[in-house]
Amino acid sequence: MSVGEIAALVSAAAAVVGLLLAMFGVPLIGGSSSGNRPTTAGGAAAASAAPDSSASTAPPTDPAASSSALPSGWRRVDAPDLRATFAVPDSWTQDIDSDIQSNWSSPDESHAMSLKRDLSYGSTPKAACAGQLKWYRDTSVSRMADLDVVTHPTRQNGKDALWLEIDYHSAGQDEPRKRVELFVAGKAGHVYQLLFDTAATPGKLATQKQLFATARAHLLIDQSVRPAPS
Repeated sequence: MSVGEIAALVSAAAAVVGLLLAMFGVPLIGGSSSGNRPTTAGGAAAASAAPDSSASTAPPTDPAASSSALPSGWRRVDAPDLRATFAVPDSWTQDIDSDIQSNWSSPDESHAMSLKRDLSYGSTPKAACAGQLKWYRDTSVSRMADLDVVTHPTRQNGKDALWLEIDYHSAGQDEPRKRVELFVAGKAGHVYQLLFDTAATPGKLATQKQLFATARAHLLIDQSVRPAPS
């Protein structure tokens, strides 16, 4: 097979994957006490994160959350209802803004991000993680199938935290996907949950790794955030 024929096959395969992502998706986070279950497609490309040579990850150390020095191409978001400040790439758009979660996606919807503050499953990262995974494993509501979960202890905002790597596929599809999540306890019995989701291709996984690291480094929890003036 010639180089031109191989390139044509790769291009056609990429087009099919893009069509499937546009047609199907899975909820980001569900099972909360508010009953608000987002159904955005898992996705959004981070324009500012260039893929590195390896998609493998190692449990990160506690990033120093900062109120300044955002990377170029990112902006800070204040979320009064979540009592948090976080960062997203400039080109991303908000899909859901509720009193317990804020969901975002990239322009091409190949990456998705969510920040949640909830007390449905308990006040510790371990309890919240267990409750969320139980909901995910109910494929009839989560639309997630064949979950393979790896849990890493880590630190976030000076506290013990849990970092999850979840390999799965959307119900009815064979394409592998990956979700990375962070659970860290806040005040008043709430647990914060930071999530990124994408298709499990080498380029997207490398981008997801960088997105997750940047978002963690600029996440500020339990903030007295004032609503923006109307």
